[in-house]
Amino acid sequence: MEEIQSQSDNYRSSSSSASSPVSRVPSSNFFYLRKPGSLRQPISFEDSPDWEETDVDVRMEEGGDSINVATTPASPSLSKLNSCSLPSPPLPESTGVARKVNGAYIAWKDLTVTIKGKRKYSDKVVKSSNGYALPGTMTVIMGPAKSGKTTLLRAIGGRLDRSAKIYGEVFVNGAKSRMPYGSYGFVEKETTLIGSLTVREFLFYSALLQPPGFFFRKKNVVEEAIHAMSLSDYANKLIGGHCYMKGLPNGERRRVSIARELVMRPQILFIDEPLYHLDSVSALLMMVTLKKLASTGYTLVFSINQSSTEVFGLFDRICLLSNGNTLFFGETLACLQHFANAGFPCPIMQSPSDHFLRAVNTDFDRIIAMCKTWQTRVAAVFVFVSFTSLLSVAGVPALMREVKIYTSEESNYHSGAFVFLLGQLLSSIPFLFLVSISSSLIFYFLVGLRDEFSLLMYFVLNFFMCLLVNEGLILVMASLWRNIFWIVLTLVSAHVLMMLSAGYFRIRNALPGPVWTYPLSYIAFHTYSIQGLLENEYLGSTLAVGEVRNITGYQAIHSAYDISSNTHSKWKNLLVLFLMVLAYRVLALVLLHFRVGKFTSLCKVFCCNRHLKD
Repeated sequence: MEEIQSQSDNYRSSSSSASSPVSRVPSSNFFYLRKPGSLRQPISFEDSPDWEETDVDVRMEEGGDSINVATTPASPSLSKLNSCSLPSPPLPESTGVARKVNGAYIAWKDLTVTIKGKRKYSDKVVKSSNGYALPGTMTVIMGPAKSGKTTLLRAIGGRLDRSAKIYGEVFVNGAKSRMPYGSYGFVEKETTLIGSLTVREFLFYSALLQPPGFFFRKKNVVEEAIHAMSLSDYANKLIGGHCYMKGLPNGERRRVSIARELVMRPQILFIDEPLYHLDSVSALLMMVTLKKLASTGYTLVFSINQSSTEVFGLFDRICLLSNGNTLFFGETLACLQHFANAGFPCPIMQSPSDHFLRAVNTDFDRIIAMCKTWQTRVAAVFVFVSFTSLLSVAGVPALMREVKIYTSEESNYHSGAFVFLLGQLLSSIPFLFLVSISSSLIFYFLVGLRDEFSLLMYFVLNFFMCLLVNEGLILVMASLWRNIFWIVLTLVSAHVLMMLSAGYFRIRNALPGPVWTYPLSYIAFHTYSIQGLLENEYLGSTLAVGEVRNITGYQAIHSAYDISSNTHSKWKNLLVLFLMVLAYRVLALVLLHFRVGKFTSLCKVFCCNRHLKD
């Protein structure tokens, strides 16, 4: 736990207090702000800005909008805003950057949101979420894609569509009531700005559309918003962005969108994806600006997909969502401890947000489930081949009658073993082929295998060969034993051994000892039949994993069953099955010749001796 704590200290100072918004001003390692006139100057991320320490005394006069800003010499008690000794930048003259705001306390309890048709399996987009946000802090709603981040943010801010139904309670300053107009601002993920206006003009016109106020007060509010969002260098530049007009960068356009809400002087500011379309440097600068904004008293609540380690260190509280469920809510450091206690400690040199999202992302579960589904198909093919072969035991009585007929015919020299086996093979081929077609058509489309005619024909041919091999095995057993009980017992035992060594319960290369590997796994026709059917299904196919990645069928299945990556290997397995058809019948020919022929000769000798005695 000491190691986790030491890692957490690198993300954020452990001496910060949740109850003191001022103490949550970011450390010098995270605090970067453009100086006026330094638009084209590079920003150093190794050294903190060299600013003189000053304290700001802000007093609101009775008018409510007039702000007096006075700078005083640094005092020992306020010069160390946090354990990292952050220096305070000097304020430009006649600016309102440090205007203190009376933020609002907001909390939500058992918040559930249902949107019909939004999810595939359930209409609940957010499920019994609980949390709160305090003035002077940044509360982030984080989670993977489609986890309900934006929906929860809109539910708290009262911005849900009419089609959505919300259950639960939202409290503002302890009262269950809707937030009045002007008390909060909401910044959408996609915002449209008037490109023909400058930043100052755009914000000023937005301020004129707000509730009544004196003209100079509106102008002061605009200047405060410009400096609060570090837009001084862009105040007189055109927003642009359309009609081939060169506009502001994405980061500055996002700042303008937030500044437009600040002219309302809200108590709570909701931002949907503040880092949307921003690179890592712009994202860090944006979050530093928002952190400074929160330190003036604003209550900031925003959703975010993921962040860098530096950005993560600026968060005060985190609400972690996964598939609509709130998995964690609390301090960012407590989140690290929570995952460590749950058996998922954040590795060194890895971003905490990336680690959290990897741990809670249900897409990985879906990917695993998809791979298991593709491997569940392995089980279906194994069961189909194994149990249909095992059910062929029902044909033992019929083959025993044919062997008895052959014995009678052979005793009178009407036919031989070769003629009997050839006739039996030719007569069974049409029947077994019809069985293989009817069974394969039902199984193939019921399981949902690849809908291609050539693949279906291979499946039918493979299963047909499997039935012929199995019939040859029954002929061998019927030639060995005269008792149906011993024939069935021997067949069932042989099938069980071949099923165990077929490579489904354990990959064939990992089978123990020479007995299971050689010869059982190589004489079992189940092995070649199943391997050929799986290679027919998966080789040459591409399977979608999520929305952006594809894997080959071999990659999806090779860990569950030992198949070859050669696209022609399925025909080799089919050839092996054909050779087994011939081998079992040759073995039956030998057994019939020696056992049945010897039995017939003994019967003839016994009958002749008895006739001579009579």
